[in-house]
Amino acid sequence: MRRSRLASTGIYLGFALFLVWILFPLYFTVLSSFMGPAEIGAKPFHWWPHDPTLANYVAIFTGNSAPFSTGQDGGIVSSTDAVARLMPAIARSLWVGVVVVASNLVIAGAAGYAFSRYQFRGSRMAYLLLLASRVVPAIAVVLPFFIAFRQLGLLNTSLALIISYNAFTLPLAIWLLKTYFDSVPKELEEAAEVDGASRLRCLLVVVTPIARPGLIAAGLLVFLEAWSEFFYSLVLTNALTVPPVVAGLQNLQQFSWTTLAAATMFTVVPPVLIALAFQRYIVTGLAAGSVK
Repeated sequence: MRRSRLASTGIYLGFALFLVWILFPLYFTVLSSFMGPAEIGAKPFHWWPHDPTLANYVAIFTGNSAPFSTGQDGGIVSSTDAVARLMPAIARSLWVGVVVVASNLVIAGAAGYAFSRYQFRGSRMAYLLLLASRVVPAIAVVLPFFIAFRQLGLLNTSLALIISYNAFTLPLAIWLLKTYFDSVPKELEEAAEVDGASRLRCLLVVVTPIARPGLIAAGLLVFLEAWSEFFYSLVLTNALTVPPVVAGLQNLQQFSWTTLAAATMFTVVPPVLIALAFQRYIVTGLAAGSVK
């Protein structure tokens, strides 16, 4: 009995430490975003802003200026164009992410359904090779992408990111959807075919509504990958999306942690809201296929 209590106490203590490890950086970022540049370096550290301000958020939202450093009177003395580029970058990241998700689900849905329902010669090998492509480092294929897009005149365009992001996210989406389609009873499609439905109509009318949780889970994971991708956006474009622009807020000449913290909150909110909105579908979709 005593050993059981000690074990439970150890588990709860470990869980509490894990929560602190995960949540403290988020708390520190939120706290810093409401501080001025002078207060962030105060000693002892302020665990709550003594003079809360929305200046960092206003500066990023308007793109006019940012408090990178302050004089004795607290006035703004310098700024950077990265702040002005952040809101357009967020809009562009949303656009790229939505297009990648839509194209991904169409292609991966058809491919996952084919791998689940049709057994053709070489299908297993093709499926395994598709999954194996996920282990290829992004840096290994960036040069072919760069040369191809330069020849096509697509460098520094959203289309270059959409094509390259699809190349890396399709294997993940196909794997998730194929696993989910495996859990959908084939008898439902057979009954629809007896009533005269074609294979395409069975997919669209019978299978797709049932597979909605899997489609939403795959779409969210694809969106998160597209939203947080840094390397290809930096190499193939002039920092069109959020991660390179946020990284550009820090440089050797001038740096403000408070502005960077506010920018980080702007970039964290969209995926968090999407995850909360579709939480029920995500759990169902990711758990599907684990038990048949």
